[in-house]
Amino acid sequence: MTRKKLLYIVMCLMLVCMTGSFGGAFVFADEEEPDPVRIGYYENEVFQEGAKEGAVKTGYAYEYYRKLSEYTGWKYEYVYGGFNDLYQMFLDGDVDLLAGLAWREERTKLFGYPDAIMGSEAYYLVKQADDKNITADPSTLKGKKIGVLDSAMVSVLEKYLKEHHVKAKVVTYPDHDKLFGAFDSGKLDVIAVESEGSYTRNNSEVLCAFGSSDYYLCVSKKRPDLLKELNEAQTLLAAEEPNYLNSLSAKYYSVSVTARAFSTVEREWIESHDSLNVGYLENYLPYSDTDKDGKATGLIKDVIPAIQKALGITDLKVSYTGFKSYDEMVRAMADNTIDAAFPVGGGLYYSEENGIYQSNPVASASTEIVFKGTYTEDTVTHFAVNKNNRMQYYYVKTNFPDAEITFYPSIDECLSAVLSGEVSCTTLNGLRANDILKNGRYRSLSLYQTGLDDDRCFGVEIGNEGLLKLLNRGLNVIGSDFAQNLSYRYTGGLYSYSFTDMIRDHMVMFISIILAIAALVFFLLLRDVRRTRKEAQAKEEARLTLEKSNQELAESKKALSEALDAAEHANRAKTTFLNNMSHDIRTPMNAIVGFTTLAISHADNEEQVQDYLQKISVSSQHLLSLINDVLDMSRIESGNVTIEENEAHLPDIIHDLRTIIQSGVSAKHLDLFVSAKDIVHEDIITDKLRLNQVLLNILSNAVKFTPEGGKINFTVTEEPSSSPGKAVYTFRIKDNGIGMSEEFRKTIFEAFTREQSSTVSGIQGTGLGMAITKNIVDMMGGTITVESEAGKGSEFTVVLPCMISRNSMEHEAVPELQGMRVLVTDDDTDTCLSVCSMLREMGMRPDWTNYGKEAVVRAKDALDSNDEYKAYIVDLMIPDQNGIETVRRIRRLAGDKAPVIILTAYDWADIEDDAREAGATDFCSKPLFISDLEDVLARPFHSPDKKEKEAY
Repeated sequence: MTRKKLLYIVMCLMLVCMTGSFGGAFVFADEEEPDPVRIGYYENEVFQEGAKEGAVKTGYAYEYYRKLSEYTGWKYEYVYGGFNDLYQMFLDGDVDLLAGLAWREERTKLFGYPDAIMGSEAYYLVKQADDKNITADPSTLKGKKIGVLDSAMVSVLEKYLKEHHVKAKVVTYPDHDKLFGAFDSGKLDVIAVESEGSYTRNNSEVLCAFGSSDYYLCVSKKRPDLLKELNEAQTLLAAEEPNYLNSLSAKYYSVSVTARAFSTVEREWIESHDSLNVGYLENYLPYSDTDKDGKATGLIKDVIPAIQKALGITDLKVSYTGFKSYDEMVRAMADNTIDAAFPVGGGLYYSEENGIYQSNPVASASTEIVFKGTYTEDTVTHFAVNKNNRMQYYYVKTNFPDAEITFYPSIDECLSAVLSGEVSCTTLNGLRANDILKNGRYRSLSLYQTGLDDDRCFGVEIGNEGLLKLLNRGLNVIGSDFAQNLSYRYTGGLYSYSFTDMIRDHMVMFISIILAIAALVFFLLLRDVRRTRKEAQAKEEARLTLEKSNQELAESKKALSEALDAAEHANRAKTTFLNNMSHDIRTPMNAIVGFTTLAISHADNEEQVQDYLQKISVSSQHLLSLINDVLDMSRIESGNVTIEENEAHLPDIIHDLRTIIQSGVSAKHLDLFVSAKDIVHEDIITDKLRLNQVLLNILSNAVKFTPEGGKINFTVTEEPSSSPGKAVYTFRIKDNGIGMSEEFRKTIFEAFTREQSSTVSGIQGTGLGMAITKNIVDMMGGTITVESEAGKGSEFTVVLPCMISRNSMEHEAVPELQGMRVLVTDDDTDTCLSVCSMLREMGMRPDWTNYGKEAVVRAKDALDSNDEYKAYIVDLMIPDQNGIETVRRIRRLAGDKAPVIILTAYDWADIEDDAREAGATDFCSKPLFISDLEDVLARPFHSPDKKEKEAY
C-alpha cells in the first residue's frame, strides 16, 4: 500500500471520529430544500382574501399562486401587510413576489416583469345610488370628491378627467377597506374601482368605465432565478390550459361590482314596481309546468328566486301564471297581463315578430330529431309540430325551411304520428328527449342529435329595458350552469316509470327470481322427503357405498366417452365438409353437364348456344373457386404458402377491389361507401396478392349476405407505428346484412364451418373462406376480428402493420399551389378536416363549411374583400343545398376565375353532364387520397366555354 493511500485512510478515520460514530459516518445529509418563495399578501376583496396568520385564503390571486406551484414546485411563505408597506418590502428584496402590478417603463429598473400577464381589469366609476345629480355625463363630476386606491389606477383616472376637462378632487387611499369605508360613510361622492372590485356595495350605481389595465405577478430583482421559472410555468400553463385565466376570472368575478351595481334604468324599474307576474308554458318540463296543487314547478320555480337573492331584491312580490299554449302566453304579455314569459325561444327574428325582447339563455340544449327506421336526407322533409309550442315551429322553419309541417295537439300525438308513418319526424328539446322516450310506446323511435343549440330564455315586451337588464344581470350572476344542473331534478316528471316498464327492462332478473323461488320450493320438498327416509338410513349406507363405486366407474366411462366424442367430432367435421363439398361440387357439375348436353342438341341455334356457354362459364368459375379454396387451405396447413412482399400503391388496391365487386353491388342494388381517413403514406410494402385475397373474401361475403337495397361501408385508416419506417393500417368492412348467430361467430375462423340456418342454406360455399383469411392475416403479422348479430349485419376489422415504401416520402408542397386559398364544402366534418389537412400539406390556405348556402356567402365575401378563393371543392350531396346548385351559384359569382371541383362517391359519368352545365371543371372520387387531390389541382385550369357560361 502506498504512503498516499495510507494517509487518505487515516484522514477518513479521523473524520469518522469527529462526526461521532461509524454508523453516523455513512449517513449522507439530505439535499437542502430550497428556501420558500416569499409572497407579499395584502387584503383585496375577491382578488386575494385571508391576509392574516391562520385565516383561510381564497381569491383569484391565491388560486393562481397554487396553479403555478403545480409547474414550479414552489412552497410559499406569505408576508402580510398593507399594499404600500409590502411594495416597499418588495423593492428592498424582503419579498420575492408581488401580484397585481401594472406595467410601467420606470418600474422595469426596480423589479422584474414576466412575459405573460396575470390578468386584466377594467376601471369603473361608481356613485352613491341616491345621488341624482351625478350621471354618466363626465361634466357632472365637476367639483365632486372621487376616491381611488393609491395604485396605477390614479394616473388612468387623472388622464380621464383631463381628457373630459373635469376638475374634481381626487383622494387616494392605501387600501380597499379605507376606500370603501369612506364611500359607505358618505365622505366620497364617487369611487374608482376595478371591475374585480367589491361586489357587496348595495348602495352603489355604476356610471361608466374610464379605462383598463393589464396586471402582472412581478419578481424581485434579487431573484432572477424565480423570474425564469415563472416564465417557463406561464408558458406551459398557456399551452396546456389556454382558457385558464378566463375561467378563473369567470369563477371569481361573475358577481363583480358591475354585476351587482344597478344601472339607472334598472333602478328606475325596481323603484316603480313592487310586483312581478311571470307567465310560463305548461306541460314543458324541466322548464315549466303546473303541479297537482296548481302551483308553478320546473326551472321557473327556482330561477326567479335565485335571481332575486343574487341581486338582493327582497321586497318584490312574484306571482306566476300558467298557459296552455305559447301564443296565449305571448298575447298575455302584449296585453300587460304578465310582465315576463318563460320559456321563449326560436331565435331573435321570431322574438322580434312577437314584439318581445329575448334575455340571455337560461338553459341551452341541442335539438334532437325523432324518427323511425334509418336516418336519411328524406327524414327531415315532413315534421310533426305541437301547435301549442310555437318554439318548435320556429326551430323547424329556421333550420328546415323547405320541410312540410303538420300540426298536432300535443307532443305525444306528434310522436304517435312518427310511429304510424303519417310524418317522417318530429323534434324534442335535448333536456326532454331521453326521458320522454323512456315510454315503452316509443321504443322503436330513434334520436338524431342535430348539434344546433336551441336557447330557452325569458321574454319581456319590447321597450321594457329595465326588466330585461335585471333578468340578464341576474342570469349572469347565478351562472350559466345553474339551470342546467337543476334541470335533471324535473326530467323525471316527463314519464312515470311503470311497473310494466320495470318488468320489461329487467325480464332476465325476474325470470331468475322465479327460478330461484322454484328451486327453493324444490329444495324444501326434497328435504322433507329425505327426513321421511331417516329410518332406513342404516340400510341405505351400504347401498350408497355401492352406488358411489358405481358412480366413479360411470365417471371414468364418461371421460372415455367424451374423449371418443372429441375424436369423432373431428372426423364428423371432415365428413360434413366432404358431404358439403360433394353437394357443392355436384351442383355446378350438374349445371355444366346439363347445359353442355343442351348446347350440343341446339348446335344450330347460335344465340341459345351462347346463353348455354355463358351459364357453363359461370358454373365453371364457381367450381374453380371451390377447388381453389380447398387447395389454398391444403397449402396453408402444409406450410407451403409464403408471404411475398413488394411495393404496392394503396389507392390502386382499394380502387381495384371496388371495381371487382361493383357488378355484385349493382346487381343487388346495394349502397357501397368507400372512405379513407388519415392516410399519410400511400406507398407500402406488402403482399398485394394476399391482401387482395383477404379483403376480397370479406367484401364478397358482405355482398353475398346483404339483401337487396342494403348498405356496405369499407373504411381504411392509417395510424402511426411505434416501429420506425412502419405504419399500421386498419380495414373495416361493415354491412347491414343477415349477420350471424353468437355460436357461429365464435367458430367462423375454423375450417369446415358453415352457418346452418334457413337464411343461408341456399348460399353455396366450402366453409373455408374465413379460415383461409384468418391464416393469411396471421402470416402477415396482423389481426382480424368480427362483431355480428343475427339480423343486424356484421363488421370485420383487419389490422395490418406494413413497412412504408421509400417512395412514400413526406409530402412536399407544390410551388404553383403555394398560398392559394381554397374553400371546401362537405356535410361531413371529418371529410372537411381531412381534405383541409391535405391542402395545408400542399402549401395551400383552406377554409371549410358543412353547408352549401354558407359556401356561396363565403365566396361572395371573399370576392368583396379582394382575397378570393382560387379553387372550390364541393361535395355532390349537401343537405341544405345540393352540390350541383352550390356549384352553379359559386360559378355565377366567380365567373371563370377559379376551378370548381366536384367531390363524389358516384360514377362521374352519371353526373358529368349536369356538373359541367353548372360550371364544374373537374372531379375527385371518394375515397380521396392526397395524390388524387394534388393531381387534380395541378392540372391546367380551362375556363368554361361559352355554352357552359350561358347555362349558369
